[in-house]
Amino acid sequence: MNYLTELLSFYRFMEAHPLSPLLQAYWHLLMYYNNKAAVQAVDGLWYWPVSFNVPNTILMARLGLKNRQALWTQRQTLIRAERLTYVPGIGSRAGVYSLIPFDQGLAAVSVVSENRQSPTRVWTQTRTPARPGAQPYLNTINQKHASLLYSNQENAPFIPQFNLLPQISEEEKAVIRAQYPDDDVAAFNAIWAAREEKQRKEK
Repeated sequence: MNYLTELLSFYRFMEAHPLSPLLQAYWHLLMYYNNKAAVQAVDGLWYWPVSFNVPNTILMARLGLKNRQALWTQRQTLIRAERLTYVPGIGSRAGVYSLIPFDQGLAAVSVVSENRQSPTRVWTQTRTPARPGAQPYLNTINQKHASLLYSNQENAPFIPQFNLLPQISEEEKAVIRAQYPDDDVAAFNAIWAAREEKQRKEK
């Protein structure tokens, strides 16, 4: 799963499905904890887990909610909007969240991690980029510094996050979007690839 892809798709989603500021904060908070729960497989790569735990007390504190009923109400709204699924915890255990990705090119697979006894279900990309060699999205996690980011975030090195690519015209974007009428992620992929191609031609 890719943070930038999901973020852009989320705001596109809200054009047709408006969400309150509180619900937006809830979704962003869950994205943060999903990313924070990243799993490093034996191949050294980091993956977003399909499911992750967040205690109600933490979410209530971050969202400024005073009781579990208020949190339940907000969570049910996101569930009805088909943005997540949730399984309540048993006893004192935290509930299990699963965000529903916007990216239709993802698939859930099992990976083995050195510090976990059983395989973990994670998201992996299955779709081929719109253009050969194109890298339209931010890396989900910077592999070079991943261990530093997750073991000691206070002292994590600065990592440039965005490529400043030239824009293409709205007409060019419209032509590309028409090729992917039902897949915003694929359309964004192709638009980014077109901007990369424009950058190469300008050099």
